Amino acid sequence: MNLTEFVVSLSIASIVTMSGFGVAHKVSVYRVEGAAMRFFSLMNQSRSAAMSSGAYAGLYIASDPESGHTMVYRVRDGNGNGLRSQEIEAGIDHQLGLGMCLEKDFRGVEMVLKGFGSGKIISFSPRFKSSTGSIYFSNGDPMESSIRIKLFGVSTITRPMRVFPDGKEEPL
Repeated sequence: MNLTEFVVSLSIASIVTMSGFGVAHKVSVYRVEGAAMRFFSLMNQSRSAAMSSGAYAGLYIASDPESGHTMVYRVRDGNGNGLRSQEIEAGIDHQLGLGMCLEKDFRGVEMVLKGFGSGKIISFSPRFKSSTGSIYFSNGDPMESSIRIKLFGVSTITRPMRVFPDGKEEPL
């Protein structure tokens, strides 16, 4: 191999490597978006279930005692008094299956709930009302944008927004 071939090979290898770094950086951004959109979908499924069944439905957020992972379950009221943590844990309010395990499904993504009373339950009523608050998804890097899902309680409207480091927001 002569010098020209070596330089050309090195150039091609550098280009491939550098473009790989760009893709690797985007993976964490895609994971944040994926986690937010999965959660958004689970919220909308719960809202629809509440309205179609005539019973409260929602999401229950729990920490797995063994792994410490954040687990999100869809739940439905079993006795007509709304969703309660004690009743979910006792099986009175029914778990409808695992919606997602944050750490397994979306490695490196952080989720923070703000403005919700209990911090464990996001509830939808059959009469077009819901919990009120925001759920933030990020990769932990303050220089990267995060995603906020805002839940407007009186209307049950949910809206995902990209939040930039300067505080500016835009709809997804």
